[in-house]
Amino acid sequence: MIMENRIETPISEDFLLIANPISGKGNGKIIAEKALERLTSSGRSGRITLTTRRGDARRLAQEAIRNGCRWLIACGGDGTVHEVVNAIAARSEVLLGLIPCGRGNDFARALGIPKKTDRAIQVLLSGRPYQVDVGRIGDFYFDTIVTCGYDAEVSRRASESNVPFSGTATYVYAAIATLFSYNTPAARIEGDFGVYEGDILLAATGITPRYGGGFKIVPDAVINDGLFDVCIIEPVSRLTVLSMLVKLFWGGHTSHPAVSIQRTKSLTIHTEPPTLLYADGEQVGYTPATVQLVERGLTVLVPSA
Repeated sequence: MIMENRIETPISEDFLLIANPISGKGNGKIIAEKALERLTSSGRSGRITLTTRRGDARRLAQEAIRNGCRWLIACGGDGTVHEVVNAIAARSEVLLGLIPCGRGNDFARALGIPKKTDRAIQVLLSGRPYQVDVGRIGDFYFDTIVTCGYDAEVSRRASESNVPFSGTATYVYAAIATLFSYNTPAARIEGDFGVYEGDILLAATGITPRYGGGFKIVPDAVINDGLFDVCIIEPVSRLTVLSMLVKLFWGGHTSHPAVSIQRTKSLTIHTEPPTLLYADGEQVGYTPATVQLVERGLTVLVPSA
């Protein structure tokens, strides 16, 4: 059953499924309906609500919580998840379920949630609650990685580009296109590790290892260890950037002398000039900024051990 986007009365259902209908190459609505059928056939009660514009998933999740719902399911990519997380972060009583079907599914991948729809739905039916860390930057929460510098510009270009492919290929295209117009900023980055001062290609602060649909920027990041992993890359040649892009798929970039990996519970970033910040592939502001960790601030359904 598809309902209108406005929730007018308190809901007694077990769950609300928030779906981006254009995710999954336009199959988001169909995938959500399949999940609804499986869930209701198993004895759960719930409904679907569809997003129509940016910000809908967060608003719908907030309305559902106000009306008593304690199990929200996000059907879409990292952008849809990001919005739902911003409605429920730091509320341990609210359970998040995931059906990954977007351009990037890095959060679901970090949790071991399958990309195949049938197997992802099975996690909703038989999975276990699992608490993970989230990050906070200004008024926004994030569940994967916040980026500053070259990779933030790549995220911007990827989100704005109209290209005939999806997934990681979109980010590869954006990374190459950005390479020829990007100017490195001067930065001051401070955390538990001390202070870095100098020009940067990028600074990526992660809870999970991957972003951009599979780039393993902080390969040893653990989703609930109470620490950010921070990758700082100093300016390098364009040819070296292209080489690093390939190595990012397995984390091989970390051996380069221009790359350092640090760990911290919080981070402050200043750049000159101010630069864009992207988190979970979504724009969240500009530097200067403070990034803070909320330990185990999110409860997610994951595959049973």
